[in-house]
Amino acid sequence: MNKNFLIISNDKLFIKYDKISSDYNDTLNIIEGLAEKNHLSFFCRTTYSLQNYISKKKKYKKFFKFKLFDLNRADNHKIFMISITLFNFFTLLFLKIFNNKTKGYVYLRSDGHKEYYYKYGTIGRVIYNFMFKVVTSTLKTISVSKNLTGLKKNYSLVTPSEIDKKWFVNRVNPNLYKPKLLYLGRYKKEKGVFSLINIINSLSTDLKLNIVGTKQKIISTNKKIKFSKELSSIRSIISCYDECNIFVLPSYTEGSPKVILESLARHRPVIVFEDIKHTKKNFKGVFVCKRNNKDFLNNINFILNNYSQINKKIKKEKIFTKKDFQKQLSKITL
Repeated sequence: MNKNFLIISNDKLFIKYDKISSDYNDTLNIIEGLAEKNHLSFFCRTTYSLQNYISKKKKYKKFFKFKLFDLNRADNHKIFMISITLFNFFTLLFLKIFNNKTKGYVYLRSDGHKEYYYKYGTIGRVIYNFMFKVVTSTLKTISVSKNLTGLKKNYSLVTPSEIDKKWFVNRVNPNLYKPKLLYLGRYKKEKGVFSLINIINSLSTDLKLNIVGTKQKIISTNKKIKFSKELSSIRSIISCYDECNIFVLPSYTEGSPKVILESLARHRPVIVFEDIKHTKKNFKGVFVCKRNNKDFLNNINFILNNYSQINKKIKKEKIFTKKDFQKQLSKITL
């Protein structure tokens, strides 16, 4: 039997008739997974222009757009909150006070305690911890990792993925004559990208680093580093992986990063730092590194010198797909 879900999200969404778009593909991935067997309505930040990613689903039902007092029309809806943010938290409080609407789920896609700490310091962590306790005591928790700070025993675990059949075809062998590194993600402090830049600047080794994900054009002062703006085309993103021989994820905080699956799907080894060593899981193609130039260079040299053997192991890795993730989500919410 189909359920009615009220999606609460801090992400900006373009919502018009049966079309939804967002700057965050993972948000649309979640929405599409829920839309398979449920009727969806939305309370979120909205925009009047199409965003980078457009959903192809046709099962959406527009409920309302950012009109707070319309929430009293959500009596027959379960909540599905995407991440804990101030916007989402106060929306939940409003529902609790004026509508007594508190049944549903909260989806945790990252470690908010650590993110708020790296962004705002100790006060940020205190604020997030308060919101976390209120939300998780009210809604059932769905988490992308068992390693998120503050998780209790009663939660459901999912493996987020945006991998479809396009990722498994037309793979190309990398050029190994020198390290060609890739970072693809948000250009923000908590993602560790500035730390990675400092490490690259301290190395005399001949290598290249492509940083993909800046909001605006950046001219590098180091010829080893290239900055590229955000990409929304899957074909262009796949090309970035194919052009590198090692993917680097320098984040200080991650839950279950989809870029690891993407890199392994293109048969590219991954380096992560100790802060997120849990993301290695059982992957043979993921290497944990200390956050210093010596260990970083040692890992690069080891990978390049043993690339063939490592690649054979990567080809045996189990890669979760978008369908796998959406089935998990559907099973939990049903």
